Amino acid sequence: MSLNINLLNHPICFTNPRRLTPLSGWNEHIPFAMFLIDILKPNVIVELGTHYGDSYSSFCQAVYELNLTTRCYAVDTWKGDPHSGFYGPDIFADLQSHHDKLYGSFSRLIKSSFDEALQNFSDGTIDLLHIDGYHSYEAVKHDFKSWLPKMSQHGVILLHDINVREGDFGVWRLWDELKIQYPHFYFLHGNGLGVLVVGKDYPKGLQELLEEREEDVIKTRNFFFLLGQRLTLLQAREQLTSQLKEERESIFQLEENIRILEIDRDKWRSHAGNLERIIADKETHINNLMEHAGNLERIVADKEGQINYLMQNLNDRDIQISSLKEFERKVKSTLLYKMYHYLRLYKIYNK
Repeated sequence: MSLNINLLNHPICFTNPRRLTPLSGWNEHIPFAMFLIDILKPNVIVELGTHYGDSYSSFCQAVYELNLTTRCYAVDTWKGDPHSGFYGPDIFADLQSHHDKLYGSFSRLIKSSFDEALQNFSDGTIDLLHIDGYHSYEAVKHDFKSWLPKMSQHGVILLHDINVREGDFGVWRLWDELKIQYPHFYFLHGNGLGVLVVGKDYPKGLQELLEEREEDVIKTRNFFFLLGQRLTLLQAREQLTSQLKEERESIFQLEENIRILEIDRDKWRSHAGNLERIIADKETHINNLMEHAGNLERIVADKEGQINYLMQNLNDRDIQISSLKEFERKVKSTLLYKMYHYLRLYKIYNK
């Protein structure tokens, strides 16, 4: 296989994905996913475990842009699990709003467990199956064995996270078991992606990929790694651009708030100036009132002095009047006595 010829024959792998969320661990495999759709030209694609939908949307976008007649199905409960985390209905709603208007004519989002969805597919009908559900060894092995009968003679199964060995992740363990049984190809970047050929009749392009020499395998892996890194950087740039836009909007809003506050400040300064003048006038008025009050106090003090003087005079006059009354009483008493005596003498004399 000549890598250069393949790239020229499959330019879909250079396509920018329409859906690229910041939290998806699958984004670095999107170029290869689109490349694989072009090679396989599958009739039926099924994905088990869709979550944000970046991988599934890339399948659908490739089908759409390559003008294929492929039917696509995404199976997920959209509730989460211990590995992906549990989440609410907003994740599905966001994916649905993106998916339905673009791919609703040939694709379905099936809210179901993987086992419940089995009855929707006949044996030997699925050409491409992507398993990306709960990643414990037991769970992923169960999913593989349950869905293997559904695979067609052209069947290819993708297993994500074959390079994650932490916690109870067990896809790597299943991959080690399966890769000795089936033709395969794999990538270690983006948490690892295993390509397992379970059908007996697969296209020439895929056969060439599987039969590459070791040096060409390294080139192929490096090439798709670089394309995946390009999307990671693209997504990071978009995220930074979005953050920059938000920061600029925040700065604009802050500047607008500052402008409004400066206007308010100028208004309050003007109002404060008016208040200061009013206060100064009030203080002047208060000082005048206090000065007037001081004058009134002095006048009152003078009046009180005059009143005290008059009261003293009145007291003196009262004493004088009392003395005069006493003198008058005494005089009157003396005169009455004398008049009585003279009257008595007069009566005696006139007898």
